[in-house]
Amino acid sequence: MFYQIMALLLWSSSFIAAKYVYTMMEPPLMLLCRLLIAALLVLPMALRFGRGLAWRQWRRLMWLSFWNFVVVLSLQFWGLKYTSAASASTIIGLDPLLMVFIGHFFFRDRARWYHWLCGLLAFIGVALLIAGGGEGGEISLLGCALVLAGGVVFCAVLRPMQRMVGEIGSPAFTSLSMVLAPLLYLPVGLLSVGRAEVAWNVPGVLGLLYLGVCCSWLAYALWNRGMKTVSANVSGILSALEPIFGALLAVLILGERISALSWLGIVLVVGATAAAVLLPRLLARRRLDGAG
Repeated sequence: MFYQIMALLLWSSSFIAAKYVYTMMEPPLMLLCRLLIAALLVLPMALRFGRGLAWRQWRRLMWLSFWNFVVVLSLQFWGLKYTSAASASTIIGLDPLLMVFIGHFFFRDRARWYHWLCGLLAFIGVALLIAGGGEGGEISLLGCALVLAGGVVFCAVLRPMQRMVGEIGSPAFTSLSMVLAPLLYLPVGLLSVGRAEVAWNVPGVLGLLYLGVCCSWLAYALWNRGMKTVSANVSGILSALEPIFGALLAVLILGERISALSWLGIVLVVGATAAAVLLPRLLARRRLDGAG
């Protein structure tokens, strides 16, 4: 579990690092640079895996890379520009519930009663989070909505991604999709190059390197290594820690101020999501104990 907890810490700190980079450049250019750094790190591995792929697999890989990296990251990090890192991290914590509801409506994977209850509580928590941050202006509806939209897109393409990973393997999918990502994002990134000045500063450069190396390449490597010894059930439970790490890091590092009402919303979101992950396992165990 150590490797996966470290990966979650790195992912949860990405919004904090991005806030430093935003003092230097706008989100489109930041994302292009981040994706280029990650692509260079995995390029040798991608060249090795790419030789055995058929054209139909390349087409699917490009499509999935576009949605997973270009669309999802653009929505999340544009949203971050307009809201606090703590609120963005909390919205990311809704992903397990979004996965269930997307499966219910589009993949015939029916949600249970506790999913609906936890979903209602979680979105009440989001409303409290936004309402509590409205006075200081640090938490905005627009920013949270964009981050949420990124989560919806990610959850929508996760099942096709899992099928692709099962077909070509996790190392091949991760390295090849990372190499394709900056190429697919290049038109968007180039549009911003001539429109925004880069105000070079040390915290911004360090934040950019951290995003490209630690939050992109290293975090995926740690997570995949942990998957070899940790069950998918435990990984799902651990993922509920990401919004907690993100909110705490935003307070400790960025000095973000969170009102009591917003804290209540964060606790409600995290608690509802954790309950949605844990309840199926607890109920299944109870049924087994009753049958025994």
